Amino acid sequence: MMSTAAPRLPDADARLQALVASRLRRPFKWGAHDCALFVADCAAACTGHDPAPDLRGRYASERGAARVLRAELGARPAAELLAGIVAARLGPEILPAMAAPGDAGLAEQGGRAILAVCVGSQWLAPGPEGLEPVNAPARAWSAACPR
Repeated sequence: MMSTAAPRLPDADARLQALVASRLRRPFKWGAHDCALFVADCAAACTGHDPAPDLRGRYASERGAARVLRAELGARPAAELLAGIVAARLGPEILPAMAAPGDAGLAEQGGRAILAVCVGSQWLAPGPEGLEPVNAPARAWSAACPR
């Protein structure tokens, strides 16, 4: 799949803040509110364009998510699968220190690769009790082009 990045909306920051506020206490759920779909939802809030409509409704478990990613990208380690799906759908890879609100990052949390969203000075991802801060990412992608 080719990159589907779209320009940032003039009210992108307010739309992102509203989305994050609505998800603060929403627990992680595969196929509904997992790290990949949270990244897609935040990109959609910032651009008005959903970069992952074809992923929605296709899985409801960790195994199902892995099956969908492998079908699109082949057999790879989890971190490479996550990086591949984001790279195929968002703007170019950027330095994590250059990330703006709404941009996506690939981080490690609890020994697992996860996707997170920049919300200013921190990165958030869905967790068992809702959105939670995660470690600074090693890689990042722009959710919208151009800035």
